[in-house]
Amino acid sequence: MKVADAIKQMSKLPLQRIVDSFTKDFPKPDEDQARDIILRNVEELTDGKRITTVLQFDGPFKDQIRQILMLEAFVNRPDWSASEQEIVESLTGLEQDVLNAAAAEDSLRYEDPDRIEILRDVLRTALRDKLITFRELNLLRTLRDSLGLSEAVFRIVLAQLNHFPQRGNVLHTPSECRDVLNALQRGGIVFHCNKADGSPYVIPDEIRTSVMNALGLELGLHAWGLLLDALTVTQLKQTLASKKLPTSGTKAELTSRVISSGLSPSRVLGILSTGDLHKLCSSLPGVPVSGTKAQRIERIIGYFANLITKEVSEEASPGERFYKYLPELARRDRENLLANQIIKKDLDIEHGFEAATRFLFESRLGLELMEMAGSEHPDGCIRFGGRRRTGGDVLMWDNKSTETAYTFPPSHLRQSSATSVTRVIRSLASWSSWRSLTTPRWTESGNSQPNAPVPTSRWSPPKIWDGSRRNGGRAGATAGSISRCST
Repeated sequence: MKVADAIKQMSKLPLQRIVDSFTKDFPKPDEDQARDIILRNVEELTDGKRITTVLQFDGPFKDQIRQILMLEAFVNRPDWSASEQEIVESLTGLEQDVLNAAAAEDSLRYEDPDRIEILRDVLRTALRDKLITFRELNLLRTLRDSLGLSEAVFRIVLAQLNHFPQRGNVLHTPSECRDVLNALQRGGIVFHCNKADGSPYVIPDEIRTSVMNALGLELGLHAWGLLLDALTVTQLKQTLASKKLPTSGTKAELTSRVISSGLSPSRVLGILSTGDLHKLCSSLPGVPVSGTKAQRIERIIGYFANLITKEVSEEASPGERFYKYLPELARRDRENLLANQIIKKDLDIEHGFEAATRFLFESRLGLELMEMAGSEHPDGCIRFGGRRRTGGDVLMWDNKSTETAYTFPPSHLRQSSATSVTRVIRSLASWSSWRSLTTPRWTESGNSQPNAPVPTSRWSPPKIWDGSRRNGGRAGATAGSISRCST
């Protein structure tokens, strides 16, 4: 979600927090004034140096850990968005995972014991101080990297010292989580969209890269999993062997082991040969295959970092899976659809778009679709109003996925294909009081065709269709045509 979209869903108090994060020069504005101030100062608000400064502070080690885990919880959420309950559960889940690993006898069995002991001794000394400066925290991270240890190992050692996520290995409370949420709002990092459904907290698109840099992360957990899924079993085993980790098991087990190892995406890709990287680049839509090894690694990580990821239940029906990616199906976003395994080939887009739209009307809007005989009919049709099944209004739609603005082609006024809703409209002309064609976005050329349905308005798609926005385009801008006839 962009900053401009987020602030539309915010009331006065959360808007005021964002304004105060970068300026104190304005008296307390009303909602519209606050939105205007933010929009006029987006560049300053999203400046990487400002964000880095906000996230660097001197304070108790437990507060440093709490902020880091809060940001990681956002990174691991689809669209970097979550309700208060979801973000609290995600944060405490990260903490509990570390405590569970620390309690396991074999959690560090593949690590060099001498290096672990060096890290443990230094951490003991550091924890004697009530406050740890950001510079001291960076020194600890530098030591960790010099010892060839991961952040996961770093946290396990802290837990074994009875100091993760705070003294006594006590999980943070919901109240403590709310405190850091409020602090991140006052810092202009987290936006509370309290007017939106679910009242989610969001880190806008323009701020994410700076947050990732501050955390020292290259990919979120879901994107990291997608990258590893793109590797072969042989490549995963090669990666694990480089860390002297077990190489047996299924691909899912190998992937989980690589993630748990703490290896970064760039380090894993660096283990692969130039030929392997060339082949991987060629399998990713839009990723150039030429260049140095470092350039290919950077492109691959960038590809997965920019993917749109959404939360889809494992029990979700095919229609619901398609529905979650309805905007991407509408605009034929092959890159995201293929990477998230929503489609296997381009031909699946049309089928998926139709299935997603049916799911929208049937499951989300609770409407019954009309059965239509033969093959020459629109993709969907519902009847509503009237006292009889044969009375009332009819709403028909024809799915037109396209990467650009839709132009109503002259051929559709003549053809008898199943994709043309026009023929159906004409067949109903004897009992239709009026007819119209409405699309979310079209070119004007189609409007001048003789006998074309009259475009009476530009249709604003339901909120559910808006979804994620990318490259400034409307998610629903390619969502096809809808026609309505009164009987």
